[in-house]
Amino acid sequence: MPRIRPLSIDEAPERVRGLMAEAAQTFGRPLPTVGIQAYCPPILEAARMLGGAPARSRQLPDQLRALVCLRVAQIVGCPF
Repeated sequence: MPRIRPLSIDEAPERVRGLMAEAAQTFGRPLPTVGIQAYCPPILEAARMLGGAPARSRQLPDQLRALVCLRVAQIVGCPF
């Protein structure tokens, strides 16, 4: 459980509500990390851009990129 209470979509600033809804739809539920980052919209927007950079770069084949992302998640202990 995070020490900071994640914001709900309704509590978040207007400019990040779409990003939060998109993340909730992608993962099937609201993510606490997105709700926490919503306290500072520039951080949430930057995190979303950084997270999508590998797919936009097209430097790796889709299957290899998926395996790399999975391995990175394992290394950092990401439960998702």
